[in-house]
Amino acid sequence: MPRSFSGPALRTARRSAGLTVPEVAAAVGKSVWTVYRAEQGRAPVPVDLADALAEAVGVPLDRLLWSDELAVA
Repeated sequence: MPRSFSGPALRTARRSAGLTVPEVAAAVGKSVWTVYRAEQGRAPVPVDLADALAEAVGVPLDRLLWSDELAVA
């Protein structure tokens, strides 16, 4: 089943980790706006960035992905 990056899951994980967007951006070497756009679902998130974001907030990458059941049809 196809899976996509979930911005809301990133936001939840970041907040649970007690991190700010600037802290996460610095940890992954990207701009604050890149992280904001990822959280808001306004930009596609490449696999390497998704993996770096998961590591920065301390969760497995699977926690930042969601299954799109409609994409299977």
